[in-house]
Amino acid sequence: MSPRHFAAYAKRDPKGYQAFSDSLWNSFVSVTHAVGLSPYFSFTPDFLGQGEDLDPTALGRELGAVYNLSQGTEEDTN
Repeated sequence: MSPRHFAAYAKRDPKGYQAFSDSLWNSFVSVTHAVGLSPYFSFTPDFLGQGEDLDPTALGRELGAVYNLSQGTEEDTN
C-alpha cells in the first residue's frame, strides 16, 4: 500500500486511522520489548524536554552518543 492510500484513509476516517496507527505502534512496542530491543526504543535523551532552544551542534553530538550506545560503544564523543 502506498503512502497515498494511508493519507486517503486518514482523511476519510480520522478516528479509524488513529485507532489503526495506535494499534500498529502498540504492536511495535510489544515486539521490541519481547525480543529485548526496548532499551533502543524506550528512552528520552537528556537533551529533549528541557524547554530550551536546541543547538544543532549539541544535538548532533547527543545523537552521536545515542548511536554509539546503540552500537555497544560508550565512548565520549565530545
